[in-house]
Amino acid sequence: MNIIETLAYAGLGMASEASDKAKAKFDELVETGKKVDSDGKNYVGDFFKTVDSTKDDVQAQFDKNKEKLEEAFPFLKELEEKFLKAKEDLTTKAKDAKEDLTSKAKETKEKITSKLKNIDDAEVVSEEA
Repeated sequence: MNIIETLAYAGLGMASEASDKAKAKFDELVETGKKVDSDGKNYVGDFFKTVDSTKDDVQAQFDKNKEKLEEAFPFLKELEEKFLKAKEDLTTKAKDAKEDLTSKAKETKEKITSKLKNIDDAEVVSEEA
């Protein structure tokens, strides 16, 4: 057995063993975490409640600052409206183009299929003759 093949097998074995050990350790950590959390501390639930309330606070602060900016710079509201309108127009155009291309692709496929069928039919007739 050459040295490269031996090294490849050793690397594969090491990766497999490391994967098994990592999975076992991960499962052990999950179980420990569940025990700690179920002991009444509820860290995970509290964490997600904090994240949700923080998200709401940040959104409210963002909306408040946005209103202040729009009051100070009225053209921002117009720019936002133009942007949203342009986005809507582009989305509609893209959807229409997709539908058009899909329709044309189906028509082309049908034409090619029909021509291939005609060729096959012609070959069968010429073979019979």
